[in-house]
Amino acid sequence: MQYECIKAKSLLSKPHVADSWFHMNRSLNAYRGCEHGCVYCDGNSEYYHVDNFSSHIRIKENAAQVLQRELKKLGFTSRSELESETLWSFLDDEDAKRIAEKVPQNLVIGACGGVSDGFQPAEREHKVTLRILETLLDYGLPVFILTKSALVLEYLDLLKEIHDRAFANVAFTITCADDEVQKVFEPNAATTSERYAALKEIRNAGLYGGVMATPIIPTIGDNLENMTELVKKTKLANGEFIQFGGMTLKPGRQKDYFMRVIKRRYLANYDAIERIYENNNTYGQPIWTRLPVHVMTMGYHICREFNLRDRSVRHKTPHEHESNNLVLGVLLDIVFRMGMHLGISRNRIKPYWELAAQIERGADELGELKQRGDLKQYLMIDDSMVKTIDEILKTGTCQVLKNLEARIGTMAETELDEEMRVSPDEYS
Repeated sequence: MQYECIKAKSLLSKPHVADSWFHMNRSLNAYRGCEHGCVYCDGNSEYYHVDNFSSHIRIKENAAQVLQRELKKLGFTSRSELESETLWSFLDDEDAKRIAEKVPQNLVIGACGGVSDGFQPAEREHKVTLRILETLLDYGLPVFILTKSALVLEYLDLLKEIHDRAFANVAFTITCADDEVQKVFEPNAATTSERYAALKEIRNAGLYGGVMATPIIPTIGDNLENMTELVKKTKLANGEFIQFGGMTLKPGRQKDYFMRVIKRRYLANYDAIERIYENNNTYGQPIWTRLPVHVMTMGYHICREFNLRDRSVRHKTPHEHESNNLVLGVLLDIVFRMGMHLGISRNRIKPYWELAAQIERGADELGELKQRGDLKQYLMIDDSMVKTIDEILKTGTCQVLKNLEARIGTMAETELDEEMRVSPDEYS
């Protein structure tokens, strides 16, 4: 393993708005490259221009300083700066609250889990992610973490502090219920059992957390047994959700390496997987009609059986109105269900996404707007969208979402019946 300390010129990604997958607005990578060596990793592709992705780790030793600079440029002020400038300790609670509310707080930072894992083994010595989290605590910003490492537990006290000031949401990527299968595809990551144990500890500490079951490997992980076991274990660990997703294979290094491992370890599955990805789609998308099952649809059905949410949760950011967060959560569920489950066209999804983006960027309290009858004029939306918001504020859901989920439920029942009838040999 080769380690190289480098100076980062920038850190934060371009802004995301109304992100229906992870509910974050900016992401970052503490390291370039990742020691976990996951066989399916998108980072192996030429797209990221990183050679020797799993064996040459670039350590962004100045990441915390760059993050401070970029947050200041965005208009954020750290608590330490406020304390020194306003003698915070001498202010009463109301004055301190008024000052804090002048600081923009509508940003959720994806602090770990971009292209590389911030809790990979290099973190034990170099502590780059630690310094990033300390910086985010100082700025009072919510944190989203996606990891395959139990090392995150060593920072549990720090994450609890962040959670107290804003929130900390720790999700674990878990795709194979069996530790032996998991080790084939994620050789240097924590085992599935270790990740579930870590999730349970995260949840026992009062933090938010769940499972991102993606990528599910076609013909290997997309069977009823594996997916049901993942849901059961998530439920036992008190996870808030488990969200399933498929696998992309970009042509070139990523696909070539993955297929070599399949040929060596799962030869019986090789031809079926080769057929699924023989289109060599630039973005790694499979030929959808050749997939054995639609993992999100089957995951929806299994989660309903175990009374577990199959969608990530959008948590309320500091100073955000409860009603706005409620509406945003449902709108983003609609966007996700339309696009990822049902493949509905972007034009039909667009009004819901645009409304979600408008509210997330900053809107007056929706409950008050409704009482005044100002929703339509303020948000510049039609009567049907006003009706949808009104339903959400009254009941926590709406007929649009119910209809989508009814369609998905019917699809899931059909898919489950087919899954029960098809043997693994028939996948090819």
